Amino acid sequence: MLIIVIYLVRRTRFRPHFGVLTMVLLYLFCAARLLLPLEFPYTVIVSDSVVYPRIYSFLTRKPEPITHLPVGLFLCAIWLFGAVFLLIHYALQYRKAIRAARQARPWDSRTASLLSEIRRQTGRTIKVRGRTAANIESAFGVGVLRRYIILPDKTYTDAELHYILLHEYTHFLNHDTAVKLLVTLYCIIFWWNPVVYLLQKDLEQTLELKCDRAIAQTLNAQERTAYLRAILSAMKQGCTQQPVPQPSTALFRAEADKAMRERFTAVLACAEQPNGRTTSAVLIGSFAVLLALSYAVLPQPAFEPPAEPDSSSTVYFNDENAYLKQSADGRYWLCIDGHKPYELTEGDVQFYLEHSVFKYIRETEQ
Repeated sequence: MLIIVIYLVRRTRFRPHFGVLTMVLLYLFCAARLLLPLEFPYTVIVSDSVVYPRIYSFLTRKPEPITHLPVGLFLCAIWLFGAVFLLIHYALQYRKAIRAARQARPWDSRTASLLSEIRRQTGRTIKVRGRTAANIESAFGVGVLRRYIILPDKTYTDAELHYILLHEYTHFLNHDTAVKLLVTLYCIIFWWNPVVYLLQKDLEQTLELKCDRAIAQTLNAQERTAYLRAILSAMKQGCTQQPVPQPSTALFRAEADKAMRERFTAVLACAEQPNGRTTSAVLIGSFAVLLALSYAVLPQPAFEPPAEPDSSSTVYFNDENAYLKQSADGRYWLCIDGHKPYELTEGDVQFYLEHSVFKYIRETEQ
């Protein structure tokens, strides 16, 4: 439910504020709910005697022909295998992207000087390495701890290069690569739940709109036009549209015609954004309310009590009205006055003798 709420909020005017805070709160919410299964006085217990008992019985049974493990433990093993596989795949993909960034050619002095100017312009300094690669079509930023801005090996004017670098640098200021990493890790952990993939849906566009609007707020109308012209020029130069590494923030994507129109409209309109502190307060308050509501209802499986035994079919015996005997063929019998003998196993006999129900076994020839 919380993921669905986040997805719907991202489609409103709060979209530019989807970031690290949102994902950290989501992780904390899940951790609190999983580790603290509390029952408060206001909690309403909802008993289910149809669905939950069947689920419980299914998870605890042991399908002998397949495995001796309970079904629940077997499913946990499948979940763990899937999560580890996806994590390794993502780690290799991320490592490949970072390795490619390290091996690319360092920037020339002109580009490095423009980045220094952008640092002064934003008033925030973070360590970012610059590289130029010949096999890409779009500028992109990659890395969470070691950050790289990768530029294609193309010719840009000073204005175009300034705005391209400003765009990618702003992504790092917004911690957008960390957001993508957290979203990906969340989807890896809960890969079996189709709802979590709503977090990834439109994530790229959400981060791009957030970045564009953050930049537009610092520019006048003429500079906004120049900013959009620089993005458009970069798109026109990208002809083959080779994909950029997945764990990155790109200036544009190959399939982004409709998305680009949305970005251009947002920059030109440059609507007032909600106050940052107010938005954070609303976000934290919403998470707190949802966390409290999640404890309000507690579904529990309900089982019917076992039926009382029929006293008319119950047979009571002890060493005064019954005895054990072993026939000549080695079989054991429980003999009760007024009833037919009951055949016993050796385990049954051993149980009766160990618990002093009978003192000895009578031997007979029949």
